[in-house]
Amino acid sequence: MKNRAWSVILVVLALLLLASASFYSVRMTQSAIILQFGKAVRVVEAPGLYLKWPLVQDVVFVDKRLTSYSTQPEPFLTAEKKPVLIDFFAEWRVVNPLVFYTRLHNTSTAQSRIGDIVRSALRGEVGKMSLESVIQGRRQEIINPVLAEANLRLQPLGVRLVDVRILQVGLPPEVLRAVYKRMEAERTQEANDYRSRGAADAAKIRANAEKEKTEIMANAYRQEEEMKGQGDAEAASIYGAAYGKNPAFFSFYRSLEAYRHGLGDKDVLVLNPNSPFFKYFLHSLGPADQ
Repeated sequence: MKNRAWSVILVVLALLLLASASFYSVRMTQSAIILQFGKAVRVVEAPGLYLKWPLVQDVVFVDKRLTSYSTQPEPFLTAEKKPVLIDFFAEWRVVNPLVFYTRLHNTSTAQSRIGDIVRSALRGEVGKMSLESVIQGRRQEIINPVLAEANLRLQPLGVRLVDVRILQVGLPPEVLRAVYKRMEAERTQEANDYRSRGAADAAKIRANAEKEKTEIMANAYRQEEEMKGQGDAEAASIYGAAYGKNPAFFSFYRSLEAYRHGLGDKDVLVLNPNSPFFKYFLHSLGPADQ
């Protein structure tokens, strides 16, 4: 009785193992490749529960979702043979699971091949551009041909690139130092140009100011002389008119001015007492002079 019970249990377990080995499920994110004696016979794309021959057929699942590939910064040479550091990432998916499994077998192998192909295409495009164009960020001009060329080479592998992006563009330390030195020299030359132009403009402004100053001084001197001449003419006219009204008083007034200016505290004059200069000291005014 015990042997019979154990036999039933073993049969049930065998049936369960056979059933589990006969059924498989496919998710929405997967494609299933049916292998018969190690050879791919068909591909199942639709999700669901399926039946296979146990011990004869095996199932390999291929992920249909987007897969990312990224790198660390790597050196690339520009058209001038100058190194530039670029790191990029790519997104890809399997479009033909049977070809993918036949040619690449798994995701790790696919990642390696995709990296090599994208890197080669990127190297070719960067080699056509100048260092300035790469640094200035004209990345779309690089990405479009890289994406087209990489997809052309990946098509026989059952893989399609969805997107490629350049994350960062940099320079090696030695090139960066050389660039900084060149930028410093350019800025120094530019500053010297500004200084020289400023000095020339300052000299021109000073020359114009000096010219204007000379003209203003000349005009002021001319006006001064004209005003002095007019004043002297008016003074002579006034003196003449005054002399005509009373010549004796005018002569006396001018003599007083001469005494005031000529006889100072420290002045010594040696004159003949009968000199006309002392006439008003020697003679009083007569009735005709009053």
